[in-house]
Amino acid sequence: MPRLKVIIPIYRAALKAEEAEALDNNIRRLARRDIVLLKPHGLDISHIEAKYPQAETLGVSTEWLGTKRGIAGYNAMMMSADFYRMFSDTDFILVCHTDAWIFRDDLDRWMAQPVDHVAAPWVTWPIYSHFPFRLFMELRRNIVPETRMLRSDTYGHVGNGGLSLRRVSAFIAACENHAVEARAFIEARNSMHNEDVFFALAATELRTPSVRDAMTFAFDVKPAVCYRETGRQLPMGCHGYRHRSRWGFWKRFIEKHDGEREGNAGQTSR
Repeated sequence: MPRLKVIIPIYRAALKAEEAEALDNNIRRLARRDIVLLKPHGLDISHIEAKYPQAETLGVSTEWLGTKRGIAGYNAMMMSADFYRMFSDTDFILVCHTDAWIFRDDLDRWMAQPVDHVAAPWVTWPIYSHFPFRLFMELRRNIVPETRMLRSDTYGHVGNGGLSLRRVSAFIAACENHAVEARAFIEARNSMHNEDVFFALAATELRTPSVRDAMTFAFDVKPAVCYRETGRQLPMGCHGYRHRSRWGFWKRFIEKHDGEREGNAGQTSR
């Protein structure tokens, strides 16, 4: 059986209410897994550690995680082979941000497949695959320098890094093989050069599932489109569910699962 650790980055001590709620749900759903709370050195998260004594706490440089460098530091960490070497004692890591929500644990099934990276795919509205929208997208790509990436370049790719399964050995190799490109991404410092875009568009040797299969793992952007494509089936989890453009979709499912938890807790107490 492949070995797995769930990595939950915590970059500030005071979590928002919805982050605390998601953290509680996700640790409960993944209770049989090894949980690692990743935090910047010097950050006191003792109140979180006390709540989840089953979790390990691992500190990393404030150059990587925390408010000092923000997203730039996080991107540098995630594109560093040294980061993945910290988990050389395991086969996979599941990166699970506090704005992700887990519905069920399908990780054994995914780890048994010949994939290196599983995450929510970047999808767009189906109409953009038809004329004249498709032609517009192609023309736009042709008139913009190749060195400048467009959001449309990510369409049809797997996948968003906020909830992502990563094969440790493959990511170490990808970081080593694409160190030059990684430095360029870090220096660019814009949302089109985030670490997940790097692994999708630069480290193309990483094996990923098809977009359709990846939808059963997680949704991120356009959850209504993904839900329709999967025959109205929920994925294992989702990322960015509290985003103002997505909460309207996710609210019914999140609140339903909260209700189930409360109901089960009540039955246990009796």
